[in-house]
Amino acid sequence: MSFGASTARIARPISRLVAATALVLLGEIPHARAAEPCAAVAPWDRLGTSARNFAQPTPLTLTGLAVAAPFGLAPTGGDQRLRIVAQRDLGGRPNLEPVSVATPYVLAAGLVLTYGVGSALGACRVQRVLSPLLQAGTVTFVTVALLKLGVGRRWPNGGADPNAPDRLDHPRGAHDFRPFQRGFAAWPSGHTALMFSAAAAFRASNPELGVVSFVGYPLALSVAAGMWFGDHHYGSDIVSGALLGEAIGDSAGASFAQVLGVPGALTFVPHATRAGESGISIQWAGAW
Repeated sequence: MSFGASTARIARPISRLVAATALVLLGEIPHARAAEPCAAVAPWDRLGTSARNFAQPTPLTLTGLAVAAPFGLAPTGGDQRLRIVAQRDLGGRPNLEPVSVATPYVLAAGLVLTYGVGSALGACRVQRVLSPLLQAGTVTFVTVALLKLGVGRRWPNGGADPNAPDRLDHPRGAHDFRPFQRGFAAWPSGHTALMFSAAAAFRASNPELGVVSFVGYPLALSVAAGMWFGDHHYGSDIVSGALLGEAIGDSAGASFAQVLGVPGALTFVPHATRAGESGISIQWAGAW
């Protein structure tokens, strides 16, 4: 099977997931009442509460660990060793596949489009589900952009030929930092941060979903793996992005859950079939 065909097979489930999510959310639009404005469910609402949540021990600890990651992995050679493991031992190569690179952009566009349609039609339920993700994503994007500008970490290939046979033989590149001199540089990984931010915001804003609320984490981990195997980032870039995204996303998601309640929950109800056998039905219970 060609690499292009393999990539297409990976991309199709992602596009179907986005489409299915949009259809489920937009399915609630007929029940919306345009005459009743949505109270405090916009992405820019609850920013103060999100900031207070961020100032709690857990998010601050995660942020501290995110800052500490390059200090622990870069000068000790850990970042370089992780890069060699991915590229030489596990079959990675520069720009291995485009899916992990495109996924955050595709999901962001889908969320903005769905939120815009839901807002125009007065669908509070749509806005309630997507606002925590959009707030967390925006705050994460701005934070990561400022850190990239300020830290100025070198990218793994540093502009060199990714096909050069000696591209992995320059360990000094892993601890090359030039603050405010490289524009949008490597640390932290924005792709990883945005994906973990969205996953954490969804989890924290939907506590009654139980394990279902963690649905975004496998996709976030896949994107993080793509950043590593594709030689887009050093290991500490990815670790820091994940920790920072988790801290911001959890803070934003919790602020919406605390103030507005949860949009609903999946419940698994046991029942007996006509043949006398037991079964399980899945029900959605709204809490509005």
